[in-house]
Amino acid sequence: MTRSEFIATATAAAQAASAVSGFPPGVTVAQAALESAWGQSQLARLAHNYFGIKAHGDLPWIELPTTEVQGGAAVKMRAYFARYESIEACFADRDRLLARLAVYAEARAAARDPEAFLRALARHWATDPDYAQKLLTLYREHGFDKLDQAFSTQRSALSH
Repeated sequence: MTRSEFIATATAAAQAASAVSGFPPGVTVAQAALESAWGQSQLARLAHNYFGIKAHGDLPWIELPTTEVQGGAAVKMRAYFARYESIEACFADRDRLLARLAVYAEARAAARDPEAFLRALARHWATDPDYAQKLLTLYREHGFDKLDQAFSTQRSALSH
C-alpha cells in the first residue's frame, strides 16, 4: 500500500467511524499513520491493527514484539494485540474504546477541538513521552487538520 493509498483508505475508515463517534477523523488518520508507519507495520499488515490496540474482550489476537517506555527507558517486549477483519473494524473499535474507557474522558470532552482532543488522547494512548508532539506534527504537516475542519463544518450544518 502506497502512502496515498493508505491516506485514502484510512480517511474513508476514519470518516465512517467519526460519523458514529463524533471524534475528529483527521486526528484518527494521523494517529493511524504514526502508529502503523503509514500502514506498513507488521501489526497493520498481519492484523489490520493500525493503532497498536492491545488484545481485549473476545477479539482474536496476535503476539508481536513492541517497544514501550517504562521509567524513561525504552523496553523491548512481546505483547498481545487485537486482530481485526478490516481497517474499518479497527477504526470503529478504536473509537468505541475512546468513547467507553474512563481514561479518555478528557479527550471525549475535547472532541470539538481536534488539537485538544489529540493532546488528551496522547496522555493515555502511548508510553512515548513525545507521542503528542509527534502526532501533532504529523497531523499538521500532512493536512489532516483540513479533514477536521470539514467534519466540523458538516456537523454544524447538520445540527442547524
